[in-house]
Amino acid sequence: MQFKTILIGALLATALSGCSNNAQQAAEDAAAKAKAAAEATKLQAEQTAQAAQQAANAAQQAAQQAKAGDVSGAAASAGQAADAAKNAQDNAKQTVETAKQGVQDVKDATNKAADAAKEPANH
Repeated sequence: MQFKTILIGALLATALSGCSNNAQQAAEDAAAKAKAAAEATKLQAEQTAQAAQQAANAAQQAAQQAKAGDVSGAAASAGQAADAAKNAQDNAKQTVETAKQGVQDVKDATNKAADAAKEPANH
């Protein structure tokens, strides 16, 4: 009984491996695109977080300067905080766009893999 199971498994594996190298390659491409999209989004999100931290630091410095009566220093730090906040906002938008593009790339690659899997074995 085990021999028949092994034989059937081997035949099935052979049939599936011969089914479509295109499908396997397309699946590998989809996985690679998913990984690349995740890395790109992660990097962009890290840059956004860094810009947000810079904005927070500058805002805190402005508050401390204002408490100390350093109006011109507080104004300068507030300007830096505003610039950093704008940078963080721009980075956040780019993060969203990067993620959207990644999702689209993965979707396209997954569809390609699905289509390749549907192809006859002789392709």
